[in-house]
Amino acid sequence: MNKDEKKSGRKRFSRKRIVNIYHESADKVGKHFADNFIARIRNIHEVRLWVIEWVLLVSAVFLFALVQIMWYDDSYRVESFANGGDYAEAVLGEVNSMNPLYAANNAERTLGRLLFANLVSPDASGHNKGELAKTVKMDDSGKIWTVTLRDGILWSDGEAITADDVIYTIDLIRDASAKTTVSADFSRVTVKKIDDKTIEFTLPSTYVDFADTLEFPIVPKHILGGISPALIYESDFSTNPVGSGPFVLKTMQLNSSTSLNTRTIYLSRNDNYFLTDTKLDLFTLKTYKKRDDIVEALNAKEVTATAEDISGDAWLSSDISERESLLNGGVFAFFNTENGVVKDANFRQAIRRSVNMQTVRDGLSEMRVLDYPILVRQENLEYPDVPGYDIGAAKELLEKAGCSYNESGKVQDKNGEEIKLRAVVQKRGLLTQVAERFVEEIRQLGVGIELTIFDEEQTSADFFSTVVRPRDYDILFYEVDLGVSADPFVYYSSTQASAGGWNFSNYSNGLVDDALLSAHTTTNMAIRKAKYEYFLKAWMSDTPAIGIYQSSLNYYYNYDVKIFSENAVLTDAYDRFGDVRFWAADKATVNVTP
Repeated sequence: MNKDEKKSGRKRFSRKRIVNIYHESADKVGKHFADNFIARIRNIHEVRLWVIEWVLLVSAVFLFALVQIMWYDDSYRVESFANGGDYAEAVLGEVNSMNPLYAANNAERTLGRLLFANLVSPDASGHNKGELAKTVKMDDSGKIWTVTLRDGILWSDGEAITADDVIYTIDLIRDASAKTTVSADFSRVTVKKIDDKTIEFTLPSTYVDFADTLEFPIVPKHILGGISPALIYESDFSTNPVGSGPFVLKTMQLNSSTSLNTRTIYLSRNDNYFLTDTKLDLFTLKTYKKRDDIVEALNAKEVTATAEDISGDAWLSSDISERESLLNGGVFAFFNTENGVVKDANFRQAIRRSVNMQTVRDGLSEMRVLDYPILVRQENLEYPDVPGYDIGAAKELLEKAGCSYNESGKVQDKNGEEIKLRAVVQKRGLLTQVAERFVEEIRQLGVGIELTIFDEEQTSADFFSTVVRPRDYDILFYEVDLGVSADPFVYYSSTQASAGGWNFSNYSNGLVDDALLSAHTTTNMAIRKAKYEYFLKAWMSDTPAIGIYQSSLNYYYNYDVKIFSENAVLTDAYDRFGDVRFWAADKATVNVTP
């Protein structure tokens, strides 16, 4: 051993010795394996039952684990609505223009709401909020309102939406030569551009509900600005619109004469819509001439849904669901207070007392009963009592009106002429049914009355222009929009009792005018409440109209699609599109986190 080996204390091994040690170890391991495993294999038959049991147990545990994995995998996978797909809705009426300022029927209004955004629109709670507008603010006087547009909003062609577009649209609405169908009145409103995103409205007097007036669609100045207002309706824009809503026009197909629907309009997702993530790829509108045709198309799954009134005796297949949502509107019997014996409030009250409203409303749910022109969900008021059905009281009121019965038991006026009232209604499911029942109740009193039912093929616009506007009736059964906020001024102020106004009763009461104007203009909520309560008492006493039932949207749809939220408060039927970007027609299986 050398000097270095002594210092380190290490023993030096030769390569040969290492190899010998390796072989010795291998021999020991081999001998141990042979003695303890190979030699004992011959004894396996003595423990074969134990071996079989262990094999079966291990196999069972393995299979159980496999089944458990598969079971839990399914429990963490669900079918959910997915992006994409085509949603088809059936609508009644023809589409003569896609310009929303000229929408005159359900088909055109539906199309307008899908293609164009409003300046403001009701939210899911039924209160107006900005849509294209980011904010709407009133100053302390209630006369100056400032509207600020959202940042980065675009037309479907990529051009920016600015204050110029808003002012241009308002100018069109108040231009008589344009003849738009928008009811907003800006005739006494000064509109001023502050900058590209800000518009200031100055009113002649305080109006606390002015924001409701701003619920109208905006049209593009850069497309229409060079066209005479009188020619806008006939321009190419009516068939090739540039919009701001969730969808854009893709193509329109005129159907053959053998098809039930007259036209199919295909809309695709608007990639420039300011609210992103619209699920549907396509939204298809199919127009029909008759409600029976819509029922047939719905049952045949040619369409996904319809918002048309197809109630009654129509048979629907079991996979069609129905969702009913109350609206801020109602059906009234409007008396033309300028016609003959109907001028007398005693006669109108006699009609009220002669009509058994329970019979008229047969089949309606309690929540749809409507007795007043202001809805409970609009204002928290003290509502007056409603005079009940009483034939004896009705006959006494007829006498006060100077009427009497002739030998045939018919009611005659003070001149001895037999009374013959003219009532009118459009043919439309429940509306027509209640009108027929109402008229039959009047006949039981001995009052002569004829009901003219205008066929559904006559458009609402024609009915309005030829019957409603000229007040060609004694009693009009008509459905009206009561608005987001309570404001009966438009229907009962004497200033609206003209061919161009909405006072369908031609009702005139100076004290009521003052009350409505005061409620309409004050910022004091206590005064507003008192004025509306006074109006309701006068309305009940003067009886310019009789409430029948509250409007509702009965939406029929294939149960396998996603539609508007059932919790949403809808002010009109078109508010259903407030969350249309979340609607879906396709489903996919997805994993969920346990």
